[in-house]
Amino acid sequence: MTNFEHPETSSVKTYFESLGFHPEQRNGEAHFYKYSSVGEEYRTLTQGVGCRVSPSSMIELHGKDSLDFLHRITTNNLRSLPQNQFSKTIFTNEKGRILDQVFVLNFGEKLLLLGNHGTQSKLSLWIKRYIIMDDVNVTEANQHLTVFEIIGPQAKSFLTLLCGEQCRELQQNEIRHLTVEDFSFYVFPNTKCLETECFYVIAYQAHAVKLIQYAQQNKGIFDFGFVGEDAYEIYRIENGIPSEKELNDQFNPHEAKLLDEVSFTKGCYIGQEVIARLATYDKVQKYFCGFLFGGSPSSDKEFIIFDDENNEIGTVTSLCFSISMKKTIGLGYLKKDFITENKLLKAVGKNSKQEIFITVHSLPFNN
Repeated sequence: MTNFEHPETSSVKTYFESLGFHPEQRNGEAHFYKYSSVGEEYRTLTQGVGCRVSPSSMIELHGKDSLDFLHRITTNNLRSLPQNQFSKTIFTNEKGRILDQVFVLNFGEKLLLLGNHGTQSKLSLWIKRYIIMDDVNVTEANQHLTVFEIIGPQAKSFLTLLCGEQCRELQQNEIRHLTVEDFSFYVFPNTKCLETECFYVIAYQAHAVKLIQYAQQNKGIFDFGFVGEDAYEIYRIENGIPSEKELNDQFNPHEAKLLDEVSFTKGCYIGQEVIARLATYDKVQKYFCGFLFGGSPSSDKEFIIFDDENNEIGTVTSLCFSISMKKTIGLGYLKKDFITENKLLKAVGKNSKQEIFITVHSLPFNN
């Protein structure tokens, strides 16, 4: 098994810069927002196979008590998670609100937690807060690992071309350790994507560069290309995939429709009483859903939703101009009594105060 312990410089970033691509600063963060054009990258995502350098948070847990510890502090049943398999679970606070949704990858002597962007430091501190007598050590892993997302209708066939039949035979919760030429990496299905083929690939930075080069040199007839954050955001919203904008301490797993990642039989975990009570007494007030905008919104990225009597009933947490629908669409949360397809509602920009009408839309948008 590849060792996940020796930090390296950001070889992937340096490699992309050598090709003429440069991260762009927006809102205090630097990302590769586009490599060509948003339209071309969107077409690759929806018709070919796109490769995204994911800004996911990564945390390693070392120590013999790591799996049992995670089982006791997060929502899902992890105690019997086999080696070389993964599961999803949710970190919740004492109020049952979401801190992060993570993939837990069991590599035997260590676990890797793959979470949403921007949660790494917060989650590391949260985990350390609850380690008392447990044999658990926490390490942030973003400096020496790179995560790619391989997305699109050609994704599985493309990986099979690169790696052979091992990728074609990949099971739903299985992690495969693959070696090609003189580099290796891990592959597993991204089960957040329900409407198309999507995989995570994790590698050392130096191995990640070799993987990128190998994919470029051996893409054959496949419509393969790099995808930046702008095109991915459109794809994400169209497919109803929540990010850190929707999965945070403003919301709980009931509201986010993530109950398949919550065990109601395993016993206590942080926030368990609140989450169980919401289910028992039918106290969930709002749910994750989609919205279709009736016009062009301002530069606001968040809108508050009101009913006819001007009562606040929800929020739009993400929005974009949909290339496939030719309209502005959004994701967010709405009180359950108002979640009716095509229900007309008023939204007000959080900062601009612009008023605009929106309608409720089922997810994903391309159904």
